[in-house]
Amino acid sequence: MASATTIATFIERIAPCAQNSFQKLGKVKPSICIAMACVESAYGTAGSCKHNSFLGQKVGTGKTAKKFWDGTFFTSKTKEEYTIGVHTTIVDAFRSYRDMQQCTDNYYELLNTGLYSRVKADADYITQMKQIKACGYMTSSTEVNSVLSIIQKYNLTKYDFNSGVVTGNPYRLTSTLMKVGSKGESVKWLQYALNEKGASLVVDGKFGDATERAVRTYQDLKGLTVDGIAGKNTIAALKK
Repeated sequence: MASATTIATFIERIAPCAQNSFQKLGKVKPSICIAMACVESAYGTAGSCKHNSFLGQKVGTGKTAKKFWDGTFFTSKTKEEYTIGVHTTIVDAFRSYRDMQQCTDNYYELLNTGLYSRVKADADYITQMKQIKACGYMTSSTEVNSVLSIIQKYNLTKYDFNSGVVTGNPYRLTSTLMKVGSKGESVKWLQYALNEKGASLVVDGKFGDATERAVRTYQDLKGLTVDGIAGKNTIAALKK
């Protein structure tokens, strides 16, 4: 079991890589990438880490997600859970990388291919993680819960929102109270502002379930009342 220091050091190291990859390629929340790396690499202590393989990407056919992978690989024993509760040891080929950033870039590249079309950018991290599992990223029956537990235990959703000031918002804010059902340019302002803080919303001016989830996540991050309503306090925080 990794020590508290090892865990903290690993998260601190991989978080900016996940955020950088998200900024370039989008869709999957950085918190998921970070937590999956914690599981897949045992917080950076697994033998695969000497190949800068922190997320368990396999070679597969070798024909997909190749922009951020140069074709190098290594073979290793791994346990697959094809039947729940039954672990089968196999030898498989895994992608190797020159550094951690290339690894996370390739992870995001892979999850943006058609193989993972069911993973939706506007879903919350819990739903996204379940969608990743459903698309076959891993066979483990416990990894989804392990990843979600790590996200919650170490407050990794804070990495889903950057700390920059909202600048250049092209939409005009005329309302200080928005909730599910609200429509118009103020909602576009809200969606754009949330995206600047790390969300992945479609800026369509319609306050639906995805926008409400993004508001709730941001409110929780900032210590505000978590009600999914964009009122004065939430808007004030977004303006900072």
